[in-house]
Order: sequence, then structure tokens, then C-alpha cells
Amino acid sequence: MFREELEPLRPYVPPKSWRMAAESDDDGLAKLTSNELAFGPLPEAETALTEALTRANRYPDSHVSRLREAVADANPGSETSNVLVGNGSSEVIFNVLQLLPPGDVVYGWPSFSMYPTICAVLGMNAREVPLTENEKFDLEAMLRTVTHETRAVILCNPNNPSGTYHPLDRIREFAGALPENVVLIVDEAYVEFVDDPAYGDSHALALESPNVVMARTFSKAHGLAGLRVGYGIASEEIADYAERVRFPVSVNLAAQVAATASMLAKEKVEERAKFVIRERGRLEEAFGKANLEYIPSQGNFIMVRFAAADFEKSGVLVREGEALGYPGWSRVTVGNSSENDRVIEAL
Repeated sequence: MFREELEPLRPYVPPKSWRMAAESDDDGLAKLTSNELAFGPLPEAETALTEALTRANRYPDSHVSRLREAVADANPGSETSNVLVGNGSSEVIFNVLQLLPPGDVVYGWPSFSMYPTICAVLGMNAREVPLTENEKFDLEAMLRTVTHETRAVILCNPNNPSGTYHPLDRIREFAGALPENVVLIVDEAYVEFVDDPAYGDSHALALESPNVVMARTFSKAHGLAGLRVGYGIASEEIADYAERVRFPVSVNLAAQVAATASMLAKEKVEERAKFVIRERGRLEEAFGKANLEYIPSQGNFIMVRFAAADFEKSGVLVREGEALGYPGWSRVTVGNSSENDRVIEAL
């Protein structure tokens, strides 16, 4: 009685390290499993949350108007009619793919684990293209994988879990080579942590291209992972149709007010991101001095060839590489200074 493509799916079970981080009250553990920000919400977001509590008995703005305005203002050239919102950027991606007829979705692999799940739920065929030897998306191979059955291509840029990326000129060239009826989704969950000027700002590409969507999240640099809110920039047509399929009131009141306040405190978010970038460099330097193989990253995490079990012996919880396509490796979230000190000590 159920759809056959759902048979391989199982309820999401977090890995051991993630469960330990979530369930443990041991302050002696450094919890670096989930690419979360080491700091809580900005003071502005905390104030907005406190003020919103008295309105918790009311439904929130179903259109998420204030957040759309803040997002549009932060992305020059955008109008609120270009802004998509969702319960995390995963819902933004889900809603865009909902708009398309059944067919293939192409993406690089290993990458964000939700992509194959979303494809299965929507009855679409996942077409995974292996990364290159230097752990980047093989854009040429991805183009060769595109057929008349392809409906969308997803680029996680920078990519999770490898931390690698392509600059805007390559993304623009790639987008131009795609058929007009294929949607390109550029997932930029980690954009704030990129320190290469060549990376560029893809929101302009999304505005000028009718088949390009840029997706971002408040779960990383903004420190709002627990509230689940994300956004996207796209053509007015895509944004309009995405709003038609979005589950009503999917962005709750707390998420709306906190994300809006955080978006308006742009300079403070940038300072936090700069801290992460500096600490990421410190960890990479330590991995190099320890003669450990690692992948230079542009995210708030680093893939390193050092077993999660060995980190755990020192009270450092990291993401096991086996589940991410890197057996024997670990994905280490960049934490605060003391947490990063413990990572270095564990080596």
C-alpha cells in the first residue's frame, strides 16, 4: 500500500557522537559533532525572543513578512518577492524540488545527507556524482550526468562534509551550461565562513537567472540551529510557487523574530564568523604539524584523518567519518577557543 521508493528509508537516527552530545550533561565534553556555532544567539535575538513570549498564544505571521524584508535588504537588488523562507534551508530546498515534475536530481557525493532523503520522499531519482581527487565537485562530470530526465542540480557550496568550494565564476559558467528547464540550487549553508574573495555572492546570479535558487540558513553563523529557519533567493516566479507549496506557518514565531533580529545585526554575525575562520586556521595548522591528512576547509568544520574514537578518549566528540563517506576520518566542528585547544591536545 506504500510507495516502493520509500522502502529503503528509515527514521533518522543520529550517530553515536551526536546522541552523546545531545544527551550528556557532562560539561567536560567538547561537543563538536554537528557544525553548530559554539555561541548562543546574539543578544538582539535573545531580546526579540523574550519579547515574543507574551505572544506565544497567537499564530505567527504566515507570510514571515519582517524576515523577508530583512533578507531582501541584506541582499542588494532583492525584493521581498524574491525571498523564500522555510523551516531551515532544508525545507527551502524541499519546496523548490516539490515544484518540479518527477525525474532526476543530480548532486555531488559525499555531500549533505538530506539530499537523497528529499529525493526519495518526493519520488525523484538521485544521481550522485563522485567528488574529484581533491574532494571538489566534478562540475564537468555533473554536466555529463544531466539528461532530458534531469529536473534539478544541487551544489552545496562550500560542501559539507569536505569543506571545499567553487568560486562564483565557475558556478556562473556551470549554471549557463545547464538546460533552461533544469533548476540549479546553490546550497550556501556555510557561506559566512568563506574567506576567499573569489567565492563571490551568488544571490546576484539567482536574481538574474530564472532557473537558479540560492539557499541559506540561520543554523550556522547565526547560532539559531535549535529554532530551524532558513531562506532562499530566487526569481519571483520560483519564490511565488515555493510559497504556494510551503506548509502554512512552517516558520514559528520564535524563529521569525530571532532570525530577523540576527539578520539586522549583520556586523556582529560577521565578527563571529571571523573568529571561526581564525580558529579554523589554527586547527588546520595543528593538523599539519601533527602530520595528519586534512581537507582545507571553507566551512566551520574540518575533515581530518584521525578516528572519532581517538578524539573521544580525550573527551572530544566529533562526527564519525564513516557515516559521511570518509572511513577513518572525523569531521571536527570549529568550537570556541578552549574546545579547539582540547582538539589540539587530543592529537
